[in-house]
Amino acid sequence: MKEDVEDKITVSAPGKIILSGEHAVVYGKPAILAAINRRLFVSVRQSSKNEIITSESPKLAEFARDFVLKTFGKPREKLRIEISSEISIGCGMGSSAALAVATTAGLFKYLNKPFDKEKINEIAYEIEKKQHGNPSGGDNTISTYGGFLWFRKETEFLKLFKQLQFDLTKFVLINTGRPKETTGEMVLGVRKLYDKNRLKTEKILNEIEKTTKQLLVAFNQMDEKLIRITIRENERLLEKLEVISNFAKKIIRGIEKLGGAAKICGAGGKKKGSGIILAFHPQKDVLFELAKKKNLPAFEVKLGEEGVRIEKS
Repeated sequence: MKEDVEDKITVSAPGKIILSGEHAVVYGKPAILAAINRRLFVSVRQSSKNEIITSESPKLAEFARDFVLKTFGKPREKLRIEISSEISIGCGMGSSAALAVATTAGLFKYLNKPFDKEKINEIAYEIEKKQHGNPSGGDNTISTYGGFLWFRKETEFLKLFKQLQFDLTKFVLINTGRPKETTGEMVLGVRKLYDKNRLKTEKILNEIEKTTKQLLVAFNQMDEKLIRITIRENERLLEKLEVISNFAKKIIRGIEKLGGAAKICGAGGKKKGSGIILAFHPQKDVLFELAKKKNLPAFEVKLGEEGVRIEKS
C-alpha cells in the first residue's frame, strides 16, 4: 500500500441463516440460504507491528490475515486489524464465514486489488476450510453475495449458485443456546453416521433435498401451509441425522403445538443448545411469547441483505 495512505479501510459482511439444506449441502445437495442484517466489520490500517483487535475468533482472524497476505506475496506487511460483530458466535449464523469474507475483502481493498467478489469468495472458502474442515462453501458464498441463494456444491472445484428473490417476513429466530460442539464436530458426526450406514444416511439426505426443492416452491408461491409442512418435514429429517438436542426438540415441538413450525438453521448441537432455530408462525407474537416463557432470546432479522461491502469512513 502507498505510504501516504493512512486512513483505515472498513468493510463489512453479513451473517446468514440456512432456510433449508443443512448438512445435506456438504454432500452435494442443494441449500437455500439468506443473508441477514447482522454484520461483521473489519477495519485495516498500517501499523508498526501486527495487531488484531477482536474478541471474534482471534486465531481465525490471524490465519485469514496471513493467508491473504501470502496469497498476494505480502507476508511481511504490518497491519492493525480491528474486528467487531453483531453476529452471535457458534449459533449457526455464519460468524466465521463473515469474518473470512470481511477480512479477505478488507485486505483486497487495503492492497488496492480489484474488489472481485468471485476471488474474495474463493479465498474466504479456503479460510473456512481451516475453521471447519469440510464446509460446503455456502456460508462464505451467501456472505459474499448477499440476498437469497440457491447453492449446490457439485465438487470441490465446482460450486453452483443462483440468486433468488423472496419476500419472507413471518420468521423469528430463537436462540436455544450455543452448542457445546463446534460446527466441524457436528459435520464430522454426520460423516461418521454416513460411513456407518451409507444407504440409510443417503436416503435421509435425498429426502432433505426434496424438502429443499419443496420449500423453494412454497416460498415462490408464498404458500404458508406448504411452508409450515415443509419446515416440519425438514426438522424431522435433521433429527434422523442426530444433530439436534432433546432440549431444542422440546422447543420445536412446543412451536408446532401452537400451529407453527421450526427447525435448526445451522450445524446443530446434541448435548443441550442447538444454536439458532428458524421459527415460522402466521402470528409472530405467538413465537415471542413462547420464547419469553422458556427464557430464550428471540428476535427478528431482515432476510436478503446486501453482501460484503465497503463502508464509508
